[in-house]
Formats: sequence, C-alpha cells, structure tokens
Amino acid sequence: MGEAADLNRQLAVPQPIGSHFSVLEVLPQFLALLKKYDIPATYFVESWNLSVYPDAIKSLNSAGIEVAWHAWQHEAWNKLDEAAERDNFDRSFESMSKFTQGTDMRYKGFRPPGGVIHGDRTLKLCREHGLTYISPSAEQGAVVELDGGKDRIAVLPFKWRTVDAYYYMDAFAGLRKTKGELPEESQGPDVLVRNYIEEIDAVIESGGYLSTLFHPFLTNEPGRMEAMEEVLKHVVRRRDEGKLWVATCTEIADWVLKQPDTVGSDPQWDNTSWR
Repeated sequence: MGEAADLNRQLAVPQPIGSHFSVLEVLPQFLALLKKYDIPATYFVESWNLSVYPDAIKSLNSAGIEVAWHAWQHEAWNKLDEAAERDNFDRSFESMSKFTQGTDMRYKGFRPPGGVIHGDRTLKLCREHGLTYISPSAEQGAVVELDGGKDRIAVLPFKWRTVDAYYYMDAFAGLRKTKGELPEESQGPDVLVRNYIEEIDAVIESGGYLSTLFHPFLTNEPGRMEAMEEVLKHVVRRRDEGKLWVATCTEIADWVLKQPDTVGSDPQWDNTSWR
C-alpha cells in the first residue's frame, strides 16, 4: 500500500494518515477486476497497515485474496543490518498475530521491498517465522535447501519486466538504464501491456513460474487501470485455453514443495536495485 512506503521514505502525504487514495479508491477497483475475471491473487502488504487499514485487509481476506508480508513499512531490505532485519520480522509478525487472533489467517510468504535479500540469513528468518516461500527479484522459481538439506523454502520470484513501477516511476530510471531493456524515461501503459503479454506467452512456451505485479498507488492515472485489465484478459484467455495455472503464491509454493523436481535449486538471484 502506497502510504506506508511514502512515510518510510519521508515523502509528503497529502491526505490524513488512514485515508490514502490507493486504499480507499483504487484497491476496491482491483478487487472488482479480480472478481470479474475470477482471478486468484496475492497481495503483499506492509504490517504497518494492519492497525491503519484493518477493514481493507479484512476485505482482501474475505475476497479470497492471499495477504502476504511486505516488511513493516516498506523498508529497503538490502539496506537492513542483521539486527534491523530481525527486528522487522519480529515487529511485523507480532502485529499480525494480534490482528488475526482467533482466525486461521497468517503470513505464509514474504516479498522483500526492493527485491534483494541477505542470502541464507533472510531465508532462515523466513523459516523461523513459519513462512513457506519468499518472492525476491530473481529469474526462476526454485526450491532452496537450508541447513545442509534439513530444511527448504520455495522461491517464487518477480522479474522487473513484469513490475508496473519499472515502467511508470521516474525513480526507476537508473534501473531501466542498468537493465538496458527500456529507455531511461518512464513508459506508458501501452509498453507495459505489450511487455507483460510477451512475458506471459514466453513462460507458457518455456514452462516455469511468473509473477505479474500491479501497485494500487500507481494505477490511478488515465490508462493504467485499463492496462491492468488488458493484461488480466490475456491471462484469462491463456488460462481458459489450458495453457496457464493461475493461483495464489501459497498454492503454488505448496505444490512446488511437494514436487521440487519440477523446478531447480538456483533462482538466479537478481541483485540489481533501484535505490
């Protein structure tokens, strides 16, 4: 949710805290589109939002959307030292435990803000806190063994090429330059739709796992919600052709962990960062 990240980066927040447009205006449109096309999804939410937007998070859960973890307040994960990383885990999971008291709702996966983790240190903390998967920036779905094969975790990565911020945000100019896939200037929804569809069709041909990411705080400008719907329509077409399995991250992680031979053990980590 956009407000947590803005506050963490000490950016100006135009509305009173707890009334951000991304939650009150755009998120309901996301849920309506997912319901319209019967598409399961996972929403990675900062734990700070549990006390600020409890009704919104409950609405996600009620709609069948998996609520997964996205740090406390969207801290740049690659910049956290060992103590700060553990504190972020502990603070977030304590908050989630209080929020879900009396229910079976809990975090099962983690997407680190910025995509870059601290190797086994982060993976072991994930397992220590009961997570079955992590979604960092990397190229391939994988099952990674820990502690000499005594434990393991599913890696369900995202690629920057299917992250809307990579196209829309001026702050990503440096990453676009580093990747060399796009011009440095921000790109329009038409470029996003074309590239997302190319990536979806490519993973159908090659086999494997793909995440497509959309942020509510970036989808309030003209053409962007329509772009998201165009991508969802393509997903539905390919799904209805029997070419795609579309599921929540937890469902995919559970399947992969039961059948680890379907993926490799090397996610091909992507350690490039936008900040």
